[in-house]
Formats: sequence, structure tokens, C-alpha cells
Amino acid sequence: MFKKILILSFLVSLGSLNLNAAVTVVGSSDALICYKHAKYGYTSQSSVFTCLKALSDNTISKKDHDATRINLGIIYNNKSKPRMALEQFEIAYNNENIRAETLLNQGNSLLLLKDYNGALEKYQASLENNLDDISAIYFNKGMAHEYLGNIQIAVDFYEKAVALNPSLIDYFENKRRRLKEAGLWNSDDERESS
Repeated sequence: MFKKILILSFLVSLGSLNLNAAVTVVGSSDALICYKHAKYGYTSQSSVFTCLKALSDNTISKKDHDATRINLGIIYNNKSKPRMALEQFEIAYNNENIRAETLLNQGNSLLLLKDYNGALEKYQASLENNLDDISAIYFNKGMAHEYLGNIQIAVDFYEKAVALNPSLIDYFENKRRRLKEAGLWNSDDERESS
């Protein structure tokens, strides 16, 4: 019983990080501010308001409009409102130029909703749609597998993510430490660093 509580609290504590794909907007508009708020993890109501204001601006391009929907969705995910995020992602999905980013962020919403298999499907679709930052896909796939209890598969994905993006090493090391503390990291899983 204690081990189950420890594992549950461990998994909950890890839920605060997933990698998203904010979509760049150019210019000096509210859409650009919305992008920056999504990129840096803002969660305030003023961030939502800025994005909504940008969406009502008829002078921004269709690409920036759809990108703003994704960025608003990311802010909703950051606010732990994944259903509201999914509404924005669904609208942006029709833009093929940003479909990979849309799929990755839909996966993040599903992860927050604890639909781990659905999240894995979205992450795979994002990969198939050529997302630029493959490390984000691998890291988030690792999280989904971790929540499903597939620790070794999760570790493999985390390692792939770190190999592509070494700046993720601190997150990986933190996860390794927590998995060890929870008794979920097998010492046989240790790999030699080269």
C-alpha cells in the first residue's frame, strides 16, 4: 500500500513538465506577445486575454491566426485546462503548415487528461508529420510510458530525447533520481556514459 502511494505521489510530481511546441509569430502584435507567453509557460488570465485579442485582430495573417490558436492552447494546458486547449488545437489542425505542432500539443492535452495511449498516438502522428523538435516528442512519449508503468520504455525515450537535445539532461537526471527513490529504477537500467 505504501509503495502504491509513493508511486502515485511520484507520478503526480512529474506531471508539471511536458515539452510543447509554441508556434513563432512575427511582428509586434498581440499574437507575438501570445507566442512569448506560450513559449515561456505563462498561465495568467491576461495571457489568455492577449491571445483572444490577437484572434480578434483581422489584420494578422492566417498563419499567425492559427499559430495564435496553438499558443493559446498551450497557455490553457499550462493553466491545467486541457479541454479548452483541445478546442483551440482542433481549430488549428486544419492548417497543414503547423499540423505537427498541433498534434504534439494535442498529445500534451491528452496527457493532462490521463489518456496516455491517446497521447502516444498524437505524439507518433506529430513525428510522422515531421515536427522539427523530435526531442520533444521523445521526451513526452517517455512521460506517457512512465505513467503507463512502462519504465524501461520511458527511460529509453528520455535517453533519445537527451541525445538529441542535451539541455534536457537535468530533467532526465531528476526523473532518474525520483524513479530510484520510488524503487522503480532498476540498477540494471544504468548505462555507462561515454
